[in-house]
Amino acid sequence: MSFHSQNLKAFLQLLKEKPQLFPESKRQELLELIEPLEDDIETLSVEIAKWYENYDEIVDAQLEILNNFILLNPNSEQTSTSAAAIARFPGTKAASASQAKPQLNKETLLLYL
Repeated sequence: MSFHSQNLKAFLQLLKEKPQLFPESKRQELLELIEPLEDDIETLSVEIAKWYENYDEIVDAQLEILNNFILLNPNSEQTSTSAAAIARFPGTKAASASQAKPQLNKETLLLYL
């Protein structure tokens, strides 16, 4: 799985599992950001990452989920961001694998907002 796919998957998980990080104002910002974008995983991943970099609590939670992905799949390709996630959360325990695998696309993101 590419980093961009992992990033979007982690972000969807974050939207579902930690809705308290996304009050209505942040959800509105995300809607305005995502709606005009192309339905392309890399584009969505990059633009969402630029957005959440402004919110430390979301960055922390996102990196924790990404770190869990790495711990669950240690032989997968790793990027510099993945290495940063490992360094930032060295004691994080791997979470159980998610049951349902939502499709990674713009429509799915909008459903969770």
